[in-house]
Amino acid sequence: MLDKKSEHSFDVLDEAQLTRIEAVHRGFLYQHLYTVGCLLLAQEANIESTIVELDEDIELLSKKKRIYIQVKTRSKPIIPSDVSGVIERFDILRKEHTDGNRKGEALFVLIANQEPSPQLQKNINNKLFPGDIKFISPKAPSGCDPALPPAWESLSEAAKWCTTQAQKLKFSLLSPDSLIWKLAGLVQLAATGDSQDMSHVFQTRNLPKLFEQLLIQLQDFPEPPENYVAQMCEPTLISNERIRIICGLSGSGKTAWAAQAALHSSQLCAYYDTGDIPAPALASTLVRELAAKFAGSDNDGFRKILLPGVSGYDALRTFDTYITQQGTNILLVIDNSHRIPAETIRNLFNSTKSIHFVLLCQPNESVRELESLMGINRETLKGWDIDSIAAVVNMLGGYGTPQGFENLKNYTGGLPLYVQSAANLASTEYENNIDTLCADLTQQKCSTETAQEIILSRIYQGLDKVIQDSFAIFSLADVGLSTDEIVTLLSHSLNILTNKAVIYLKKMRATGAVEAFGNKTLKVHDSLRALGLIHLNLLDEEVIQTSLITLKDLIISSLHKDRDTSRFALLIQVFIKLNDVMALISISGEELFYEMGINTDIMASIESALNSDVLGAEHKFWALDGLVFSAFREGHFQDAPPRLEAMEHLIVQNEFSYREHVAFGMKKILLAAENGKAQEVERLKEEYSTKLPDAEHKRIFNYNYAIALWKLKKYRKAKQICQQVVGEYYDILGITPKDVLGKNSDVLWTIINRPENVQEHIKHLADALELYARILDELGENTSFTRIHAMKFYNMTMAPDSMVRVGQDLADEFVARKDYEGAKEVVEQHILPVVNQAGLINRMVQVRSQYAVILAYCGLHNDAASEIKNLNPYNKGLSREQRTEIENQTDLISHLSQIAHLEESKKSFGKVGRNEQCPCSSGLKYKKCHGVI
Repeated sequence: MLDKKSEHSFDVLDEAQLTRIEAVHRGFLYQHLYTVGCLLLAQEANIESTIVELDEDIELLSKKKRIYIQVKTRSKPIIPSDVSGVIERFDILRKEHTDGNRKGEALFVLIANQEPSPQLQKNINNKLFPGDIKFISPKAPSGCDPALPPAWESLSEAAKWCTTQAQKLKFSLLSPDSLIWKLAGLVQLAATGDSQDMSHVFQTRNLPKLFEQLLIQLQDFPEPPENYVAQMCEPTLISNERIRIICGLSGSGKTAWAAQAALHSSQLCAYYDTGDIPAPALASTLVRELAAKFAGSDNDGFRKILLPGVSGYDALRTFDTYITQQGTNILLVIDNSHRIPAETIRNLFNSTKSIHFVLLCQPNESVRELESLMGINRETLKGWDIDSIAAVVNMLGGYGTPQGFENLKNYTGGLPLYVQSAANLASTEYENNIDTLCADLTQQKCSTETAQEIILSRIYQGLDKVIQDSFAIFSLADVGLSTDEIVTLLSHSLNILTNKAVIYLKKMRATGAVEAFGNKTLKVHDSLRALGLIHLNLLDEEVIQTSLITLKDLIISSLHKDRDTSRFALLIQVFIKLNDVMALISISGEELFYEMGINTDIMASIESALNSDVLGAEHKFWALDGLVFSAFREGHFQDAPPRLEAMEHLIVQNEFSYREHVAFGMKKILLAAENGKAQEVERLKEEYSTKLPDAEHKRIFNYNYAIALWKLKKYRKAKQICQQVVGEYYDILGITPKDVLGKNSDVLWTIINRPENVQEHIKHLADALELYARILDELGENTSFTRIHAMKFYNMTMAPDSMVRVGQDLADEFVARKDYEGAKEVVEQHILPVVNQAGLINRMVQVRSQYAVILAYCGLHNDAASEIKNLNPYNKGLSREQRTEIENQTDLISHLSQIAHLEESKKSFGKVGRNEQCPCSSGLKYKKCHGVI
């Protein structure tokens, strides 16, 4: 039944007229509320538009169908005459579809607030009522289509249903009852045809605006890479700090880091990318996102937070109060925060108490201002380490030597996007070879721009010209320089006053592309340094030369002060750029040069000089001597004979001093020994020993003679000579082997004599001790502390390559004695740190594979398997011998693990007969299963 007429306190002249008027308005209101119900269902039912009072009371249009709805309201059951006009109208519409004048499937629906009368029901049952017309009444559900609300018996039921449906709308600022009466009024207006905006039609795409829903694009964290690779020393996402800055260049992987960390975080996390949102609109935009995400299911709470006319900061305070009352803390990651003024971020922070902020920024002046304003320091992502780079390149189909991967790390700074871009470039243009790509990138021969160059060039081109030039000059240094050194370099190179150079340095630091490096020194970030070196070529040649000469002088001065070996490699690069062949030839005979493992470029320069006419006879001789020495160290003895012939030719044609004769004689002795020519060794020894001018040269000569005897397996005689050399060096230093026991290198410096060239004496002593240990090994005699002492002396002279080499031998010595923990300690405390600190990349794989075997011997089988697995990406770039060695070590680690597993099983099984079934339930006899020896 319809709602009963309420009691009136007014006199009515014509009760019948009033009844008719009320019935008419009830009918129209019922129809309007049914239209409101259709609007509320339209989005989920994929209805594109809703039409009122055009061809029918209501029409619903979608891409594939058209629903025609007639609404009938009566005070009594529906009789045939009530619907006869409806049937005729539907017949006409049906023909329009049959004739093709209207597209889509036609559905005909009759909505009634009363049930069919007995006669109408009889007609329906006897199929005298059209079968394609769906009759929906309060007792006949509207299940024929999801776009149709049910039929209601009364207006109160209609309003209640519509209100309940409106409560399901997300982000509506109107209360549900207010919304449905607003919509009913708009439906009535549309039915009149007097609305220019609607004119009988409601487009579904416009409904959110009518519903007064906030148009919110909820932002989720971007998907992290499928195979996420962690960066070095990654910061944690969760912290006690309420606001943090994670700063890095574009491509450094900040967003991927946050997304990956949020994926595994128990903390409620939200992500918001500021994009190009204007600062004044940020608070209001942000609070809408947060309210939608964390209060969207609570319509009352949502509307209280987003009251009309309230400022964004006030709404943010209300939201903060809301989540505090819920006992909730939220971690909010704001991406591209460097685009937001520092003052705006401070206001956001001060408006909340239960929100923690993680700001992902690119380095710029606003970040420095924010640090100052908030009293915080930025954190940085440090990029991938060499293992991660090798693994990623390997996954992308590339390969390289350990040095190639290190070069890629230096070029890209280890930043993920730049590494991947370079690996893809190697795949398409360099047959997957990372070493070849890096060689071309270093020499600026690569014609294809990397993502790194494309992204960073935008930053670089945005700098003032003088700052671009300053970066280019500063980029010459691949090691950290002190502030004073940088200022000197800039002032000399650009011919400016010191105070201007200080200002330029401040501006460079403000870009965030200058990082603190080592002991209070600064360095251009590796990824931007590559771009700086490209820009360097655009400067005047005079500026470049001045820069190189100034840098050379600064490095030489610092080496005299503290012998920082990390700068020696840079000095050599400067000599190469200056084409200072004489300096390079001199360096080629320096022990320190070979200890750093940086001989490729220098040897190419020396070769080039030899093939030209720029060298005199003496310099040619020492250039050849350096190349022979390098060949011997690399084990390339086949390269030595033609160079030795050239050296001999120079000796014959020129009146050289004893230095050239002795150097040549020692090289000949070593080559003869390598070729197994014992008589030739003795002949050369007798010939050249007469040319030795003093005891120092005699010691060096005897040391080389002892090496030759060791190669010839004349161990007793080699031992005797080597013992004598070691003793003489101990005497020069004023100590004995007992004095070395229990003392570290720094203590030894305090007790030794300090004669001239003390560094060389200590290095020669270490070399002699290493040789002595090898000779004792061959004789099967106890080496005692010989190798330990050699390592101490190598450490004193900053000879990392030799220290690692001897350390590996010492670790093997411990393993042979089954002192596995001792071997592990040697590697962990004395070898791996030196490899990492000195950057001995070419020794890294060998040392770590040895370490993996030692871990297995120590019973740490999982750690051993993990370490050897980490070396897999390097395999393709290794030599055949190196690959074979690692394969054998992998097999050994697996074997040791199996033995340990069997031993453990035997202990757990107890005593089992060999012919009994194995307790492991394999079904095999024990002797063929866990009883296998």
